Amino acid sequence: MTVPASVTILPTGTQLSSAASAATTVSGANTTLTESDFLTLLTTQLENQDPLNPQDPSDLAAELAQFSTASGVQSLNTTLGSSGGVQAAGLIGKNVAVSGNTLVLGSSGSAPGAFNLSNAASDVQVTISNAAGSVVDVVDLGAMGAGNQNFTWNGQATNGSAQAAGNYSYAVNATSASSAVTVTATPYSVVPVTSVVLGGQNGTMLDVGGGLAPVALSAVQEVF
Repeated sequence: MTVPASVTILPTGTQLSSAASAATTVSGANTTLTESDFLTLLTTQLENQDPLNPQDPSDLAAELAQFSTASGVQSLNTTLGSSGGVQAAGLIGKNVAVSGNTLVLGSSGSAPGAFNLSNAASDVQVTISNAAGSVVDVVDLGAMGAGNQNFTWNGQATNGSAQAAGNYSYAVNATSASSAVTVTATPYSVVPVTSVVLGGQNGTMLDVGGGLAPVALSAVQEVF
């Protein structure tokens, strides 16, 4: 006697019962689905799906895309959250003071500069030179207190003629406000942050304008 073939149709929602158990077994006490758990769940799902009602390929693709997106976002958050990534990203488009004595004269016709005074000064003068080393201007800033100070050069020579855009250097001469102490002036280059490099061997780095080499986030003395 031949027994006619029969097919048992699984109720809706039962195809993933084995896969769900597998995922529970893999994860154990963990409440977060890892990449390994997801692949195990996906494999088990394929092995146990109803042959007459298989999982739609587009649904599988959507699941993979969702997991990939979540994984990518998590990785990005980890990178930004470490080594001051979020802080560094917020500096793009701003000016920062870093070690150096470069004045970047742009098309606006002015150049910002900054320096640190170890003690109060009765008078501070900034001598500005061009690329050839010739002095083009001397700016008298008057009396200034100790700490970080900043100034703006108007891009003009001593005779009032406008200077060409480009990089200039400067030196700070500070006269102590007290004969008992000396004043040390430490110059800084004020440059714009154009982009941020994350995850490098030297940590978070800032690409800056003015043709200067990239600088570490930790090298920033002041933000403007």
